[in-house]
Amino acid sequence: MTGAPLVLDAAGLESLSTARPPERFRALLAEAHRRGREVLAPTLVCAEVARGRARTAALEAAVGRHHRNSAERPAVRLVDTTFDLARQVGAILEAAKAGSERIVDAHVVAVCVSYGGGLVVTSDPSDIAELADGAPATRVRTTGPS
Repeated sequence: MTGAPLVLDAAGLESLSTARPPERFRALLAEAHRRGREVLAPTLVCAEVARGRARTAALEAAVGRHHRNSAERPAVRLVDTTFDLARQVGAILEAAKAGSERIVDAHVVAVCVSYGGGLVVTSDPSDIAELADGAPATRVRTTGPS
């Protein structure tokens, strides 16, 4: 894979889990695939999406169908929290003077930092942008029904 990854927050992962993702989101996935870029989501983000039987089943199906052997879609790789990533999350929260209630969004930004930058797909651009303010090469792009 080459270039900065596409990193999904809860809104991005939930869009991936819908039967018909928003057009703008599908275009971002297609562009990532065309450019050979990874599509990543911190595993912790799954906790925001996996609420209730239907949402959890949709998430499981989405992650399962977006696998490395798919010719039509890029793989979605879940990124586990290692100690190094956890330290980065702490540093992001400290720099933004943010509390633990923003820990999931800080994981999204930390994944970008650990890959040297990335494009975050989110419906909360101001929240991510505030946390990413000190993160080099991290851009924010919003998802939505288009």
